[in-house]
Amino acid sequence: MYIFQMTIILLKFIPLLLQTNNVEDEEFNLFLFSMLISGLIFICISLVIAILVVIILLLIVFGFITIGALSASVLVGLNKKSITTGFRTFVIFFSTFAMAVIGALSFWILNRIVHWWSQMKSIILGSSIGLISGLIIGIVAAYIIKKLSTFLKNKLDRKRIGFS
Repeated sequence: MYIFQMTIILLKFIPLLLQTNNVEDEEFNLFLFSMLISGLIFICISLVIAILVVIILLLIVFGFITIGALSASVLVGLNKKSITTGFRTFVIFFSTFAMAVIGALSFWILNRIVHWWSQMKSIILGSSIGLISGLIIGIVAAYIIKKLSTFLKNKLDRKRIGFS
């Protein structure tokens, strides 16, 4: 019983024994401050490098896609033996791809604001609507370019002949 009582008395004094004096540190620790600043600078530089790497990789991917669209349109033009068909294919393909990306981004941003769908559903819906609208816009743009080029060609031929 005596040991038990002594243990309880000692347990009451343990928090007092473990306490240290809280002396105010009025001195500014320059080393810790310099470590903080160097860490912040390292984080900022790493963030800038990461952003630049992502931008460069996205530009490379978009460049590959554009080169693929261009080569596919050249192959279509060679197969059909028509430059106009190849150009029309390029306009339709590029507008379809661009509108799919724009649609996905716009629906993702819209969904972040209004929270109507899940994130994946909004991206898929935006891409689908972008593909359809891009196809329609590409066909209309190819038609307008064809009519405009015919009009300008006829106007240039008339000027060359002498009919103003």
